[in-house]
Order: sequence, then C-alpha cells, then structure tokens
Amino acid sequence: MTSPDRTRSKPDNSPRNWNALTVSECFRKHFGTKKLLVATHREPVIYQPSQSEGPSRKSPPKLRYPAGGVSQSLHRLLLQTGGDWISLQNSPGPPTLSISLPGFPASYTLYRLSPKDPSRQEEYQRFSNDLLWPLFHEEPGRVGARPGDFTGYEAVNRLFAEHISRVAKDHGNGVLWIHDYQLSLVAKELRSLLSFPPPPIAFFWHIPWPRQEFLTHLPERRVLLDGLLDYDFLGFQTALYRERFLESVEREFGTDPRISVFPDSVVKGNRRIHVGDYPIGVDPGRFESLSLDQKGQAEARTFLCEQGISPDEVLLISVDRMDYTKGFLKRLQILESLFQTYPEKVGRIRLLQIAPLTRSGHPTYQSYQKKVREAVTTFNERWKTGRWFPVVSIERTVEHRILAPLYRLAAGALVTSTNDGMNLVAKEYLAAQKDEGGTLFLSRYTGAAQGLKEAVLIDPFDPATSAAILDRSLAEPASIRKGRNKILREQISRNNIFQWMGSIVTGIREAEKRGR
Repeated sequence: MTSPDRTRSKPDNSPRNWNALTVSECFRKHFGTKKLLVATHREPVIYQPSQSEGPSRKSPPKLRYPAGGVSQSLHRLLLQTGGDWISLQNSPGPPTLSISLPGFPASYTLYRLSPKDPSRQEEYQRFSNDLLWPLFHEEPGRVGARPGDFTGYEAVNRLFAEHISRVAKDHGNGVLWIHDYQLSLVAKELRSLLSFPPPPIAFFWHIPWPRQEFLTHLPERRVLLDGLLDYDFLGFQTALYRERFLESVEREFGTDPRISVFPDSVVKGNRRIHVGDYPIGVDPGRFESLSLDQKGQAEARTFLCEQGISPDEVLLISVDRMDYTKGFLKRLQILESLFQTYPEKVGRIRLLQIAPLTRSGHPTYQSYQKKVREAVTTFNERWKTGRWFPVVSIERTVEHRILAPLYRLAAGALVTSTNDGMNLVAKEYLAAQKDEGGTLFLSRYTGAAQGLKEAVLIDPFDPATSAAILDRSLAEPASIRKGRNKILREQISRNNIFQWMGSIVTGIREAEKRGR
C-alpha cells in the first residue's frame, strides 16, 4: 500500500467573486442541462401549516427558512440550477414540496422522507448523534448509543438510497451530492440498487475526522470507511481531517490488495475516489449588508436594551448551539480567570451568550445543558454588582437581521469550541465588522483556526492565558485591530461559501474525468 504524501499542495484557481449565479454557471459548464441532487439529514425549509385567523378564515401555509449558512446557500444554488433535494421530514406538511422564490430563475423539488418504523429512526438518531458525533469530536465518555443502533442507521441510509435511485432514474441528475456523517452509507446502498451507471456521487464530511485512537472505539469503523469509499468524491473541511481519513483507510485496509492510498485519492478495485480538503465559508456580502442595515441596527440596540445591556459596556458575544463541543463551561472559566486577574473589568465587560438548544431529547444533552444553566447562574451570583451581572444567556435563535448588527456592536466574539469542524460564526463575525475593530477570539481547536492564521487564537483548556489574551487584545489600538480585520476579511471574502461550492463542483467534474 502506498503511503500518503503529506506535502501535497492544491492550486488555487478559483475566482474571487463567486456567488450563486457563478456557481450555477460553473455547474452548467461542467454538467450541461442536467440537474443537481442534494441529500441532507435536515431539510432546508420549515413548513408552517395554515393558521386560523377567525371563524371562517385561515392563512395559507408558509415556508420558513432556517438560519443555517450551508443549507441556505445550497438552497440558493438549486434555485439557480434547478434540481432535487432529499432529506428527512423535520416539520409538518406534505411529503413533497416544490420550492421556488421570486427573483430566482429555477425551482427544485424537496422530497421529505419518514421511515415507516419509528424505532429505526430512533436507532439512526442515536447511532448518529450519541455515537458518531461524540467519537468524531473525540469525546468517547459521552457515547450513549445502544447495541443494535447500527441497524437503524443502515435502514435510514437505505431509505435515502432507494429514494435517490428513483429520482435519479426519472430525472437523470448530473451529480448526486450527499452530506455529512448521518448518510455515510448512502452510496454503498445506492450502488446495489441502480441498474444503470450512476452519475458522480459526491460526499462532504462536515465534522472533524478524529485521531485513530478515537476511531478504534467505533466497532463499525471498517463498514463506515468502506461505505465512504463507495463515493466518487470525498470532501473534508481541512487538510488535517483529510490526512487523518487517509491514515484511517491505510490503518484499516493496509493488507487489502484492492485498496491503495495516495495523497489526494484512494483506489478501490477499478475505481479512484478523489479525497480533498475544501474549507467551507460564509456569504460575507450578506452579513456585511445586514450589519449595516439601519432598521436591523435599531432592532439590535432595542434587543440589547431589553436584555439590560448598556451601550457603555464592553460587549463580548458568543453564538453556539448548546452542545458540549462548543466549550460553554470552558468559556466561563476564561471569564472567571479574567475577573480574578483583572478585577477592574467587573461591571465593565458583559458576555451576550446566544445558545439555542439542540438535541434536548438526548440524555447526554439534557445533562450538559442543565450543567451550563447552573454554571451560568453560579457565575452571575459570584460576580454580580448591584443590578449588573456578567453573562446574559439566551436559549433561542436570533435572526440574522438582528444577529449581524449585534456582531458589529460587539467588541469581541468569543469562540471557545473544544473541537469544531469549521465554525462559521467566526467568519460571520468578521464579515459583519467591515471598518470596525471588533476582535475575533478564536479557539485553536476549530477548523477555522487552521485557515484564519491572523486571528487572535485562544486555548479553552488554558483559561488563564486566554484571559490575558482577552485583556491585552481588547486594549490594542483601533488601528491594529482594524488592520488585522482587513486581512481576515480579505481571506473570508476570497474563500466564501460560493467559492466552496464552485471548487467542489469543479473538483467533481475533474474527478469524473480522471476516473474514466
């Protein structure tokens, strides 16, 4: 077996001004009039049924679009190219929806799947979120899956494959693009179902790929790895995750003569699977525009006033789902060290913590979220002065039209993830700064830290040093902070969400040519 060359370099031949239209044109250039098919665990819309408005009137059903940057960018791409989207059904309404919006030239069909056996879906959810998620974030102590859950995981992946095979047969899609750890076996199931050569089957792994010692905790690791090698194209967030994946393949299949590992690919039998790193970005122009919108700025100031936050305070902001990988308790330790070492900061620095709940039906998350609430309460009691307290914690989503101006008003964004595939909040915060000098305090354990080298890096596992970095950086002259942001903003502008999509579309086409 050939060992990967860790010095591989990838040419940067992407344009600076990618957007949904240029990605659509790129797709058309490579795949003609054929349509794109996207498959994800979550659906890109939230269906809101008709509401009663009186004795004889009902409002029509509505579609709401969640805040997720990746899903909404893919949604806009499909509104340019046309195509299909297959996901589990996460909200009420019919199993099939036609999605269109004014101002976009195309529409797409959303197929919303529901397993017939609820127990299989429960097993799938547990295997995905109580086994794969903690292991791949290197948290084996939080594993809560049960023996036999893999059966449900296989069943739901098969359900996706069955539906994709029917749609692909009817629509002749040019690319099948599957997303994330919940759907790693779709290609394996799909190849057993199709009676015709499939179009390129691409996969993007959004979360970290762990070190090998953590992967060994997964009994099904060989099945999962072998399933991933049934894709034609594999994308990872960073070069580190790509290298770890290649190492895992080498470790698990080192004696298999069918499999050979190369710097940017794996050969399995007569197929070559492209393996690349494609750091995901945001739509910087959108966040900058929202941050400067006068109505949004007024709403953001009203929002702060309602939370009792004064314009005179130094405001820090953090925005995370309340997940143990986001370092909520580490964040409080950093602030604890800040106030202990620099007591003059008490009463002057406030943290606005926007922390929508996630997976609250899972015991592991229930326990963690309870600990976070208790820790915030204890911390506020310890450091409050009069009516002032240091942490305002809000357990709900804040819409982007208010969130972007809040980013702009904040003197710093505190990102304390202990292990994070990328962290798009870091890039959203920078996009909202424009000519402001807000400081991004970025955990070195995020994928974003591997690309944003000029960011102010902190270590959530070293609260004392991180607190000193906060104190020193907040006191820097505005010219230094603005100069640093200018460099960082150029990076996120160049590597935005559409450049990510365009690079992958081009990469899929090039991999298809090499595989012939």
